Amino acid sequence: MARTLALILGAVALAAVVAEFVRLGGRPGLADWGARAWEMARFFTILTNVLVAGTMLAQGLGRRVPADLAMTAVLNILMVGAVYQVLLRPEVPFQGLRFWTDLALHALVPAGALLWWLGFGPRGLAAARVPRWLIWPAAYCGYALWRGLAEGRYPYFFVDVGRFGWAQVGLNIAGLVAVFGVVGWAMAALSRRLP
Repeated sequence: MARTLALILGAVALAAVVAEFVRLGGRPGLADWGARAWEMARFFTILTNVLVAGTMLAQGLGRRVPADLAMTAVLNILMVGAVYQVLLRPEVPFQGLRFWTDLALHALVPAGALLWWLGFGPRGLAAARVPRWLIWPAAYCGYALWRGLAEGRYPYFFVDVGRFGWAQVGLNIAGLVAVFGVVGWAMAALSRRLP
């Protein structure tokens, strides 16, 4: 059952990323595959769904995935769903293929990852491991800043240096990573109580 759920979750994450890739092909300037992939790589949501797809497909195929990698994927995709619902969800719902990719990337994959973790995820995790799971969002923030400075546009409003200045963006990033850390520590504590 664990491998089956992992395979399904990995397949849904991969299908959502591929569907988003196809959908973006209709936008001006994104007909070229390389330009489209580069555009998609701006977003934490996409990169984290790719991480989940790879991690879960590997587990589903019987490969050994280190606990810290599995927890990095699960924690970060849960935060993708939470941050999207709290800060980024559009007021007007999407339609067509965009609705389905948005639903999968921001809701179905996070919910599936939570179910997989509750049922089959790593157990008995020490809180000292949590900082390893935070490397992914911290590294992404550095990457997002680099891309924003280089391209003049930022993937998410809270890392927009031109809008908020370096001090505020630094506080935004520190606060975001701290929230990820609190959730990670709660997950580690819960992992020691789950059967």
